[in-house]
Amino acid sequence: MPSPTPPPREHLLIDGYNLMHAWPQTRRLLRRDIDGARDRFLDIVRIIHDIGGTQTTVVFDGRGAKPEVEYPGGQKTFAVVFSPTGLSADGVIEQLVAHSKTPTACSVATRDNLVAESIRASGAVVLTPQDLLDWVERCERQQADTLRQRRRKDRAASPDPSPWDILG
Repeated sequence: MPSPTPPPREHLLIDGYNLMHAWPQTRRLLRRDIDGARDRFLDIVRIIHDIGGTQTTVVFDGRGAKPEVEYPGGQKTFAVVFSPTGLSADGVIEQLVAHSKTPTACSVATRDNLVAESIRASGAVVLTPQDLLDWVERCERQQADTLRQRRRKDRAASPDPSPWDILG
């Protein structure tokens, strides 16, 4: 049975390494190339931002004394956060939801039950790894449909028929 569509939310927060370990396509790569696995994971989830229009923040456990924030693609609405040493990605996510103007406008993707309980108590929605993957797949279908419609429209508006048009 397919998962229900998550309600429209203003901000999606993703527990990066937690979900990477949950998805077979990144779990295998994670064992031998953590940077490659992280890049692959970001490529997969970015479609929710790009096609779905959802502000997305992917949070990873720390790699330094201070938190680091990166904006792949240069857009502030798609962020990658590395927690500071001593604070887990879970802690960062909980703080982001708690300090949100509208915690109920947040969705958090995690498989960590303790984080999920805390997030639900704040009023945010918790997504399982499968829920997030289903969302990615819906965005991929939407992207494919949009491209097909655009191609049809472009062909219909084209004054010069393609030689391939006679083949049907």
